This record gives sequence, C-alpha cells and structure tokens, in this order.
Amino acid sequence: MKEYLDSNRVNFLIWRYLIEGNYRETAVKFQKEWHVEEPHRQLDFAQHVKSHALVNVINKGLLYSSLEREHAQSQQVPRDAAATAALAEAMQLGIFGPLLAGPPLHQQGEQQQQADEMDQDEDADAEEDTVAAAPITTGAEVEINRKRQVDRQQQAPLLNGSPAKRPRLSNGYENGVDAATTPMELDGQNHHGDNHAYPSPQEGEQAPTPTPRTDGPEQGTQVDKVEELATETTFLPLGSGVDDAPASSPTTALAGINGENAPVLLHCLWHPRDPTILAAAGTDALARIWNLSRGTTSDLASADHVNGASHNFHPLIEDDIQGRATVTAMAWNWDGTAVAVATDYDSKARITLWSPEGIFVQRFEVAEPPVFKLRWNPNNIAILGIAPDNGGTLLTVYHSITANTMTYSLARHDLEADDVDAAWISESEFLICGGDVLMALRCADGEITELKRFETREGDSLTQVQFDWRSSLAATCGEKGFVDIWDNSGKRREIKAHSDAVTALAWQPLQHPPPTDERLLASGGDDGVIFIWNALATDGKAKCSMTMGPPIVALAFTPDGAFLAGATSERILIWKVGDCSIPRASWSRAPHPGWLSPRMNPESDEEDEHCLGWDATGHKLAYGVNSRLAIINFR
Repeated sequence: MKEYLDSNRVNFLIWRYLIEGNYRETAVKFQKEWHVEEPHRQLDFAQHVKSHALVNVINKGLLYSSLEREHAQSQQVPRDAAATAALAEAMQLGIFGPLLAGPPLHQQGEQQQQADEMDQDEDADAEEDTVAAAPITTGAEVEINRKRQVDRQQQAPLLNGSPAKRPRLSNGYENGVDAATTPMELDGQNHHGDNHAYPSPQEGEQAPTPTPRTDGPEQGTQVDKVEELATETTFLPLGSGVDDAPASSPTTALAGINGENAPVLLHCLWHPRDPTILAAAGTDALARIWNLSRGTTSDLASADHVNGASHNFHPLIEDDIQGRATVTAMAWNWDGTAVAVATDYDSKARITLWSPEGIFVQRFEVAEPPVFKLRWNPNNIAILGIAPDNGGTLLTVYHSITANTMTYSLARHDLEADDVDAAWISESEFLICGGDVLMALRCADGEITELKRFETREGDSLTQVQFDWRSSLAATCGEKGFVDIWDNSGKRREIKAHSDAVTALAWQPLQHPPPTDERLLASGGDDGVIFIWNALATDGKAKCSMTMGPPIVALAFTPDGAFLAGATSERILIWKVGDCSIPRASWSRAPHPGWLSPRMNPESDEEDEHCLGWDATGHKLAYGVNSRLAIINFR
C-alpha cells in the first residue's frame, strides 16, 4: 500500500535534512514559516522517520526513474534511424539532465573506495572476470560490464543515503545509528531516559519522555551535532605533594591522588582575567593555584602524567596551618590581583589574602569560625564575610588596606538552619538573603547599618541572591521554585519558575550594553530543568527551556555570554544562548572512585559541593566534585 504524501510530511523531511546537513539558521527560518514549533514532537509520524530519510527517498525515486526508462526502451521498437536516434537521446536524459556512466569526477574516487570496502569479495571476483574477458570487444558485452560497475557503485549509497553524506558518519556510525557503540549522546544511553536537553514544555505542558534507541530527530540530530568532550579532558591531582609526584603509570597515579586519603574539593575558581590561572580549595588543607598552559587539555595521558595533568601550583596555606584544616570559603577580587582564602582548624579561623603567584599578602583573624561566604566589593577594598554567631549570623566587613573590621549581627537568623547569601550593589552597600530575610545594608563611618528590609513570600525560604550591574536588578530564588526580580525601589515581580527548589541562578554576562527591553537570567532547579528568562518582560514566560533530567547542580555562562553550561551530578551540557533546541556539546563523567567522597558512607549517593566555572576566554570549563577536578576543553 502506497503511503500518502502531504505538506507536513514533505516539510518534515526537508527540515530534518537541513538540521542533519548543519544548515541550522535555514532550518530555524523554515520552521518559523512552517508555523510548527516542535516538528519532532507535534507530528505523530516523526518518531518513525529514520535519519537521512529525504536522501533515501530521492535515491529510490532516481532508481525508479531509471527502471522506467529501461522499461520504455524495451517496449518501443523504432521504425527508422531518426526515431532510433531520438529514442536514444531521450533515454540519456534524467531528472538532472544528461545521464553519466558514473558519478562526477570529484566523487569517483570516494565512491569507488566505499564500494571496494563494502564489496571486497565481489571486487576480487570481478577482477578475475575482467582479466579473463580482456579480449571481449563487442558493444553488448562492454555495456553489460559497465552496468555491473555502475550498479556496484550505487548499491551501498542507496541503502544508507547519498555518497556525499556517508563520510560525515565517521564517529562510530559508519553502519548506521543502531550499530553505534560509542558514548556520543545516544538517546536514553546512561541517562535514565531523560529528555536529553531538548526544549522543555512551557507551563501547563507535559512533554512525553522519549524512548531509548529511537530513530526520531533527537537521535539523528545529536549523532551529528552534539560534540562529546570526554576526550578533551584533563584531571588535576588534588593530593599531597607525595601524591602529586609523577607515577610509573596512569593507573598507579590515579589510585594515589584520588584514593582514601584524597581531600574533598569544595571550591574551584578561575582567575577573572587570566585563563591560565585556576584556584581550588577544600578539606585537608587543600588550597592552591595552578598555572595551566593553553594547550593543557589537548595533551594525552603518558607514562609520567595523569590524563596529561602535570602542572606547577602554588600553595595558599600558611606553614602553621595543620593538615586537617578545611578551606571554608574562597573568592577572587574583581581584577584578579588577590584571592581571599578562609580556613578553619581546631575551632580557629583566619582569612588570608594571596597574589596570583601564590605570595602571601595579608591575614585577618576571625573571632567566630567558620566563615562560610566571602564577597569582595567592586573597588577591591572591602571583603564581606558571613559566619555563625551563637545561634545567629555574624556579618563582618574586612578592609584590605587599613585592616579595620566592621560587624553586624543577625541574632535571630540561624545560619545552620537557613543559609545566607550576599551580593554587593555598590562600593559600600550590599544585599543579604536567606530564609525569610532579604535586606540591604551599608558599611560607612566604621559601622554597618540597615538600609531596608524587604517583604518576602510567606512560607518560602530564600537561598540565593544575584545582582546585575547592567540593569541594577536583583534576582532571588528559594525552595518553593520561585524566581523573584527586585528593582531599586524594592518592588518585586515573581516568576513561578520550577516545580521544586531552585538550585542555580546566573545573569548573562555582556560585553556591550544590553537592549532596553531585554536582560537574560538563567535558573536551574531540582526538577532537572534549566530556564532562560527575560527579567524585563512582564509575561512570566521563559524565552527557552532545557531539560536534563536529574537535578541541576550548577550553571555557568561563558564570560562573553554566548554559551551556557548546565551540570548535573552525572554530566554537563552546553548550549548556545538563543539557540537552545540542541546542545552544542556534552560531557559525561566516567565511573571513578574519586567522584565519591572518601569522607562518606560508600553506600550513600550523597555528594558534596559541585564546582563549575569557565575560564576568562570561555574556552575551558572546570568541573569538580568530591576528589575529582576536571578541566574540559570546549573551544
């Protein structure tokens, strides 16, 4: 029974061809004029359409046209020489003009090589037949041999697509998607049947979960377009000096640096301007600055390196700090001239300042340890520290030039029950956010004073605050899934963003002033969804959304704002902002004991803080959790 053809089916084949051929902008324009927002989801036949379907249909049509010509030639018997010549000329014209005995010259070598590989045994027999038949000179026999050669060249492309498309399937998919064994983001592979980072449903919608091993657009697109970054990864050693020494083999080295005595990573921060400097800190007195060359992540593992990682680093711990000390907070200042490190050991704490070269600069003793947060003000003079204080919260501003301090106590805010976040909104004013508290404070004339206390949502618990210097807007989020946008007057606009707690919040960095009607903010939640919002819009609708499945643990924009990385406890996906239909790259963490904290019950799935951040160029991405720190080369 012949399948019927309508405009939607033709349009879908064309749309798929454009995406598979990397004509992304054309595909978007075509989709808009077609007025179908999600063809791969909205059309019921889409899930049955295989990769490169349009090329296969056209090839079969060409084959049918050839059979029609041959049939016509066999049925018609011309009566004179002129009719014979006219018929012969007509038989040499196809859909694209004059017929050729073989493909164009620029494709002959490539097509013949494919035919030779797929029909090696037949070619050997054909060679023997050709040698034996060399004296044959009759026109009929020459034509028969020519047809055999042409049929052999066309056989393989007719099965799997045009010859021009086959070389693109060279990443383990030479025999088609079903034969693939490489972990390049096949739908459903090792991701528990999630939605694979395609646009999430808007409010009120529920997108069906795609089944593993489909042949729909998700799989065909990701096979060709999603770049897997696992091979572009370097793992930095976090162990002690003995562990960091070169080992006799990568296996031995990995066991040493991420074994039972490996520290737990809590902080990982790139230098704000220099892409070769990375600071990291955690338990067991882990605090250091690495100098990473630009070619670091392209190196391969060798006998003297661990995944290419053998780099100089500077410790950021003073000599009198004991080995069991924990670095509870770390922060670069805005221009990268100093990094602040807060350490906690034996119920004592201090904040030390270091240069990018690892040179000690200054020390502040802390009365109430530990310091959970450090925030530099914009002129790099004051450092805000947040610490517990007898069941309350103590805010301390440390002056890096005069070494003076100012304090402010939130006596009724239990820091252990409700975490506190902070963001500077000027050189002397900052916001405090946590639980049901959102307030603005000012430090001046040797003291910290309250400017304004904002009315928050009843029953919600705020967890994060992010201030945008471009628009002077503040964004907060909490455990109820709301994202709130606050202006200078304290007016709040709420967005019901997630169905569960919001776990990550980030403003898009910009190199130039933004449009007057748009300012982008990204949010991620425990519901496994990432949204990008226009903070200036009033409709409360997301500009785009991406589903990763497991809870989102971190978000990070590249410094130029062009790309957004989202992380779960299993993998990272990277999207181009403004084109969120398909992720540009993917990275999945391979099984390794270092991902599980040595400080925890081995049977527990709980993990520590996840670190995610781009270098100053947006070329390398750092991802760390527990006893592993990966440097991923993106572009």
